[in-house]
Amino acid sequence: MPTTISNPRDLLLALLADLLFVERRLAGGALAAVVGAVQDGELRAVLADHLEETRAHVERVETAFRRLDAAPSASLSRAFEGAVSQHRDVAETIVQPRLRDVYHAAGALHVEHYELAGYRAAVDVARALGHDDGVNVLQETLFEEERAAAAVGDALARLALDRRAVR
Repeated sequence: MPTTISNPRDLLLALLADLLFVERRLAGGALAAVVGAVQDGELRAVLADHLEETRAHVERVETAFRRLDAAPSASLSRAFEGAVSQHRDVAETIVQPRLRDVYHAAGALHVEHYELAGYRAAVDVARALGHDDGVNVLQETLFEEERAAAAVGDALARLALDRRAVR
C-alpha cells in the first residue's frame, strides 16, 4: 500500500485495501457473531448465506490486487471498526430479543451500504483506468452486495413492522 496517493492506481489500491480489511473482518468473525446473536430464523438465514459469499469476496478483492500487479494488503478501516464497536455496545443494551433483531438488521444494512459505496468507487476507478479484469471481478461482488442489502432491507422492514418487536 503506497504511503501517499498520487495517481488513480494508488487510489484504487487504497479503496481495495479498505474493502479487503472489511471483508476479512466480516469473514473472520464479525458477521458470524451477528449471525449467532440473531434469533429470527429468516434474518439469520440471510446473514449466514451472505457470510458464505463474504468468504469469496475476500478472494475476489485479493485477485483484484494481483491483477494490478500488487500484493493484497488490507488497511485498517476506522469507519468499519467504529460501526462494529458501536453496534456491539448498543446491541448489549437492548433487552427485548425481537427488538435486538431489528437493530442487528439495521446494523447489517449499514455495513452493506458501506461496502456498496466502496465497491462502486473501486469499480468506477478501475473502469477509468481501463482495468477491465479488475472491474469484472469486483462487479460480481458488487452484485452480491446489492442482493444482500436488498434481502437484509426486506428482513428489516418485516421485523420493524412486527408490532411485537417495536412495542
